[in-house]
Amino acid sequence: MSSVTFGNVFLTALVFACSACARFENPVVAEEGPRFDERLAGHWYTESDEGKFDMEIRRDGDEGIVVATGTKVGEEPESDQMRIITARVGQHTFASVAGFKEGSHWTLFRYDVATPDVLIIYQDDDHAWNDALRNKVLPGSTDETGRNMNSTVTASSEQLRDFLLGYGSVVFNEQPSAEFRRVPTD
Repeated sequence: MSSVTFGNVFLTALVFACSACARFENPVVAEEGPRFDERLAGHWYTESDEGKFDMEIRRDGDEGIVVATGTKVGEEPESDQMRIITARVGQHTFASVAGFKEGSHWTLFRYDVATPDVLIIYQDDDHAWNDALRNKVLPGSTDETGRNMNSTVTASSEQLRDFLLGYGSVVFNEQPSAEFRRVPTD
């Protein structure tokens, strides 16, 4: 099921093969403020024909930290660290991830912890975000370059949460983009 590809280990893998996904100036935050979903804490992995991807997720206050390592077949491992903020909005759970470098954009994905040992990731449908920006439902800009349409959403966390309450089920692909398994602990 995994369609993970490699390059910049985290932005390509955790953003899950998402070269055309929208970028966000702000994370999606629950009404109560930033949160970390404890179900994500632990060591996760996935494999594809291209290689293996591991990530360790841990709490850091009201947020989390993801330490990720991708190993492309025949190459040395690459590692990266990201911030993660989670939010339950309506019936869905969302995670916003960004690098620690100042000015890093957030990437948003929907996830489901199907069982305590299975994490399923759904990437966004960039066309839905582009439509929302073009129709002025949300503030931001689109950059259509060739086959990719890259959106930068400048909406506040509150605006994003309100948008997802109404459209959260349609701005993410129905098919998972990656399935991770929890690494058993001894």
